[in-house]
Amino acid sequence: MKKQKNYEKPLTISVVGKGGSGKTAITTLLAKSISKGYDFNILLIDADPTHPHLSHMVNLIPKKSLEKLRTDVIDEILTKAKDLDKVAENIDFEVYNAITESKNFSLFSIGQPEGPGCFCPSNALLRKVINSITKDFDIVLIDCEAGLEQINRMVIETVDILLIVSDISIRSIETAAAIRNGAKKFTQYKKLGLILNRVKGNTSQIKKKIDDLKLPLLAEIPEDNEITEFELKGKPIIDVSDKSKSLLEVNKLVEELFSAILLK
Repeated sequence: MKKQKNYEKPLTISVVGKGGSGKTAITTLLAKSISKGYDFNILLIDADPTHPHLSHMVNLIPKKSLEKLRTDVIDEILTKAKDLDKVAENIDFEVYNAITESKNFSLFSIGQPEGPGCFCPSNALLRKVINSITKDFDIVLIDCEAGLEQINRMVIETVDILLIVSDISIRSIETAAAIRNGAKKFTQYKKLGLILNRVKGNTSQIKKKIDDLKLPLLAEIPEDNEITEFELKGKPIIDVSDKSKSLLEVNKLVEELFSAILLK
């Protein structure tokens, strides 16, 4: 039997990390684990504007991205002379309409910019969208842009659990520490921890670096041939078997994270 929620407000989990660390695959495994083990209304947010791959990994393609919604709104105002107040009132409806649903979870994507320039407008709008739509879900799971950008711009300011994904390289661990330091300044997280991904061989030097930087290590996800095969073939990671070594470890992590907020 799936476990029920025992808290009043949505729980927001953000997954961050260095580019190439596997954060989107980890986000996908978290989505699979939570949806199979818990009776939650789950919203996935693909918040990576440079590599929005989450939708393909979970096999759920959004109807419209936030960036497309934003440019459509600008077009309405500039070319169709729409009343600004009426356009603003309609944004929430457009956002909800852009959410794509499956039987296990829903998904909303920031999308890639359709023109040149930085991601600042989309990130600013995403912060407002997160605050607006999360109240209708039990769990909000956000696959963030790589690095510090969305933390420093306070896109995920109200996050409850911040999971930092790192591979077994010193540079990735140092990036994780920088993300932790930024999160202390610019978010209101209640729990933060490191997920060490693609673990293989002797990791004693990496563990020493983690200890030196005082990073709380929550999980070690092993190198997984099944995940590698799926990635090589472009298959959705959400379809990995229940016996996947990575998924089994993620299941343990989810159980630990949720143990304090669920009815036994």
